[in-house]
Amino acid sequence: MFQHARVRRTAATVAASALLATSAATAVAGSATADDQPPTDPTTTVEATSSWATFTLVTGDVVEARIDDDGNVAEARLVTDGVEAVSSSWVSDGHTYVVPPAAQPLVDSGELDLRLFDVTRLWEDGYDDASTDTLPVIVEYADGAQARSQARGTVTTVELDEIDAAAVSVDKDRAAAAWTALEPGSAARSSAGVERIWLDAKVHGTSVVDGLSPTVPLTGAGVAHELGFDGTGVTVAVLDTGYDPAHVDLAGQVEASRSFVTYGGTTVQDANGHGTHVAGSVAGTGAASDGTYAGVAPGADLLVGKVLGDDGSGQTSWILAGMQWAVDSGADVVSMSLGNSGATSCTGPDVSLVQALSDEALFVIAAGNDGLHSTVATPGCAPAALTVGAVDRDDATAYFSSRGPSVGGNAAKPDIASQGVDVVSARTGGGTDLPYVAYSGTSMATPHVAGGAALVLQAHPDWTPAQVKAALTSSVKDTDAPPLEQGAGPMDVGRAVGQTVTGTPGVELASFPYPQTGSAPVTRTVTLTNTSAADVTLDLALEAYGQDGTAVPRRLLTLGAAKGRVVVPAGGTADVPVVVDPTAPLKADDHGTVTGRLVGTGSGVRVTVPFSVLVKGPTAPVTFTAADRFGQVPDANSSFQIIDVERGTAYRYGAGYGPLTFTLPHGTYEVAGVLLTRDEPGNNGQVASVSLVRQRVKVDGATTVALDAREAEELSWKADRPTEAQGYSIGYTYALGERGTRRTGVLTTVPSYVKHLYTTPGQVGDRYTFEATARLTAPGVVMTTGTGRTVDDLPLAFAPAFDGTGSAPVVHAGPGTAANLAAADVEGKVVLVDAATAVQGGNAVQWDRALAGRGAVGILAYSSTNVGRIQLSGLGVTLPIASITRADATDLIDAGDAATLAWAGTSVASSPVAYNVATVLDGRVPTGTQRVKDKDLATVPTTFYAQGDTNRVWYTDVALSMPGISSSVYAGGSMLPVDAPQERTVYYTASPQVRWTTVSRMTNNIASAASFDGPRTYTAGSTEPTSWFKTPLGASSNTYDAALASRYLNTMSLTMPTWGDAAGHDSTGLYLADSLARGVWVDGAVVYPVSGGYALPSGDAEVHLRQVFTRRYQPAYPFGLAYTTDWTFRSDRSHQGALPLLVPSLDVDMNLLNQVAAGTDAHVTLSATSDATRERVDLDGVTLQYAVGTQQTVTSVTSWTDVPVEQAADGTWTATVPTDAPAGSFVHLRTSMTDVDGSKVEQAMVRAYQVGAAS
Repeated sequence: MFQHARVRRTAATVAASALLATSAATAVAGSATADDQPPTDPTTTVEATSSWATFTLVTGDVVEARIDDDGNVAEARLVTDGVEAVSSSWVSDGHTYVVPPAAQPLVDSGELDLRLFDVTRLWEDGYDDASTDTLPVIVEYADGAQARSQARGTVTTVELDEIDAAAVSVDKDRAAAAWTALEPGSAARSSAGVERIWLDAKVHGTSVVDGLSPTVPLTGAGVAHELGFDGTGVTVAVLDTGYDPAHVDLAGQVEASRSFVTYGGTTVQDANGHGTHVAGSVAGTGAASDGTYAGVAPGADLLVGKVLGDDGSGQTSWILAGMQWAVDSGADVVSMSLGNSGATSCTGPDVSLVQALSDEALFVIAAGNDGLHSTVATPGCAPAALTVGAVDRDDATAYFSSRGPSVGGNAAKPDIASQGVDVVSARTGGGTDLPYVAYSGTSMATPHVAGGAALVLQAHPDWTPAQVKAALTSSVKDTDAPPLEQGAGPMDVGRAVGQTVTGTPGVELASFPYPQTGSAPVTRTVTLTNTSAADVTLDLALEAYGQDGTAVPRRLLTLGAAKGRVVVPAGGTADVPVVVDPTAPLKADDHGTVTGRLVGTGSGVRVTVPFSVLVKGPTAPVTFTAADRFGQVPDANSSFQIIDVERGTAYRYGAGYGPLTFTLPHGTYEVAGVLLTRDEPGNNGQVASVSLVRQRVKVDGATTVALDAREAEELSWKADRPTEAQGYSIGYTYALGERGTRRTGVLTTVPSYVKHLYTTPGQVGDRYTFEATARLTAPGVVMTTGTGRTVDDLPLAFAPAFDGTGSAPVVHAGPGTAANLAAADVEGKVVLVDAATAVQGGNAVQWDRALAGRGAVGILAYSSTNVGRIQLSGLGVTLPIASITRADATDLIDAGDAATLAWAGTSVASSPVAYNVATVLDGRVPTGTQRVKDKDLATVPTTFYAQGDTNRVWYTDVALSMPGISSSVYAGGSMLPVDAPQERTVYYTASPQVRWTTVSRMTNNIASAASFDGPRTYTAGSTEPTSWFKTPLGASSNTYDAALASRYLNTMSLTMPTWGDAAGHDSTGLYLADSLARGVWVDGAVVYPVSGGYALPSGDAEVHLRQVFTRRYQPAYPFGLAYTTDWTFRSDRSHQGALPLLVPSLDVDMNLLNQVAAGTDAHVTLSATSDATRERVDLDGVTLQYAVGTQQTVTSVTSWTDVPVEQAADGTWTATVPTDAPAGSFVHLRTSMTDVDGSKVEQAMVRAYQVGAAS
């Protein structure tokens, strides 16, 4: 079975590694021809491996996230247009969720699918903005809704009239407009009758190795075959990855096929292998094995619907369309080895369509491979589906097989089990040499049962789907496994084809609310049907199990039939009374879905009927309230999480919309809230503080949980020198089980304008890990008015700030209209502007354009309709600008012509120091002042290089990797500006628990020209100098763990950054400017990628790899416009893993503008590291050449001059390059390095540095 995020074909360690390697190299194609290569040129532009991604949500909001070396979503936060906001991410079971505040109530009510905000899922499904311009969703409509009108920015791709739904593609550029039409309360939504919006989610899978004896004989199929039943006359639809039409086992077996995948044309060719394997298990002839590996029903006709792409993923809408096609095409049985582990309840369009179509065909669906209780998800949890668990060759439940009940519900699933471990079946592309492969998973168990259904239908062609389901479940083998593992039990289709007595499986006989004390026993009936011409007498027995799978007291379920025997009349039915006594004592874990089997035996007949009884455990109403530090309902972005300590579940809800009441099982809960308080009561102004409040709650009756920010205490940090916080993060993770393998938590990033953090201190147990970080810089600018009033200001993000010491008169322009600004006397003054939207005053960019050329000193903005600070976009603003409170503005306005503003201090961008401090504690939440001393920190003297000018602004971010989870969190909610050129001292908390990733950007775009260092730990007292954006630019190792080139068996995959600076920071490309090309030669012959990987021979071979980088010229970025790197090394099959590429390093002695003064020789230090070991290597040959000019490409540099290179005592090599060109010229460098093992790297770098003015 295919399952999102987790494999439904298991035991795939080796193959999964291959898949990762393929994924890493998917974007790689050919490259330019090296000088020593054949004259053909396979250059192909490729995409570099990026560490960043953005996601446009269905609401139109945008989330940015870093993708770590394992492909996990790391830190994620909401992006706003030029402004900053507090952003909380919720992590659970390896997934990261970011829900915009306005959407949270709709998620809570179930009107929006939570998966729409699962950033991990969006990344894995390929729904990030770089991969697709649209977001696929499924919209459900109310019954009898008016004619559906197409919302702006959407296209309907599939009509699903059977379930009153449609698959819709949302144009990301117009997502906000589409959301306006679809969100609750909008006129468009009301007229269209939209009830719910789901993510059109994908499913995924991997592969395993081949092997073992056939499993079909273990299903009882041999007996059915001997009776003459092979599926003839029955049509089975297989909805999967397609099939291999050339496989001999499937020759003549497929009656019709169709692809529903929206890319790759109409072919049903299976390049994945999953669908071919499944089809072979259903109806393969076994021709390639003389029948040994034939399917269960080799006489059946197959319909093959390709609903999953060759990458093993498929949108839900493709699957829905395939289901409808299968039924319309006459399928009697539909086999679906796929599912959705991301579902939180047994609802959705896939479940609805199974229910709608099950009168026409039997849907046989895999249970899933989560291996845990309550993980049978959609669509397998559909009541009408025949849901299949997996067993091994001994009929023991497979460890990976999902257990019931249904996700988020109480339905007893699965219904049946069959062999799903090391199942041998047809291999796609295997030909006659390798025709078979063994896979494991509920995916493999499902086609066994689908084939069994075909045999039963051949024996009883007039039976309905429900009758076939009952025959299969009634005739199973005996089992000791509880029904929530195997349903009725392992399939015995040899018995099923002749089964004459059956019972409907999975019926819930009764439901009992808590408390059951005083409840009278009730009698319910299980109906047995006899289709034979003779009466059948059965001896009856009952089995009963609690939800945890253990036996329950016999008193709970007893037979009402006299002496435990029943006679089922010929051609008739008999009701077996079952007495349910809900007062039987149950352990806490027994409550919930109690399952049983009624087993009847006699005269060669055996019938098994699984059923369930819902015995609810003790519950109580629990009301949750939240209050900010004013005692009022907190900001809408506030939230809280309820963690069920005993059951290992967690849910998150919005806290900014008033009290919420839930009915919860008795037990112990951890409740934690992230509560936001704004500047003024009533949520006016900007967020002034963030409080993490928590309680441990024992629920044994009606309870009210009050989350109150006023009860929290302030948390802060004090360094050795005066500092000021410029943003925070705060959060926690919590282990959902004793082993700690599953964790949940909330991580919140807090922008620089938030003034305070608060926590509820105390001991919290060893499952709880607390984290908080702060970014500290020198004390900021303090503004005062002429009356001596200290101004409460908010510098605008991405705009210049007031800096240093100064003063100026203030002129009040009123609303910032063009007329008001033109009339104001602004020269030499700070201009005070009313920015209230009600007064139609324009925006900051318009004010800046109106004032910048007229001598204005700066801008102060306020709102006449808002008492607190305000947020404005600073993008494109050139004047210093800040927003202030209405009270501060009133002080200036009241002063009239005498109004002045003075400022003194250091802006963030020019701070000489920066601290990145973290407090990470297990089992305890701190409060108060955390003392951080320089001697206990790591010191990183940091130099920021400019691009030949002195007024650059770069941006920095720092992220913290949280222990025990794949996600990480920004240390602050603001990208902090830094003036370049600049030297500053940066400090980091040094701890083995704290792994930092530092990011420096040339732009404020997260994905554009971002350079990385980490994740890494630091050592207390260490000093590690570094620099950012020093040239020359060239090839670089990844600062995370991924190798540039890695070999798995005989396939090489590549994971290469766009460029690196002189310090070796791997970087993403400059947006719409940088491009790459790449190529590979083996023993002189060009090798092109296949499925993203490059084939290498088993024996020793010379491998040549070239990467070509070019940057479209932009005046703001004149350095490092091109480089070409050629690697040559030898490899054979014994070289697995990272390959020994040499990474060159050239350190030029230059100023912070990346310049060497005219007439001054440039001193260059040359070395290389092995990418495989990340250690410096001994070189036995180094050359260096230079050229001078303004060229922009490597090929345009035609004349190179040799420079002598000498080896220093420490093993490094040095050279001196004359600087005899006029100022403004650029120097290009070309080097060749060879190590003692014969590996070689050659690199040419255009515009390595600039000739500056003579000193």
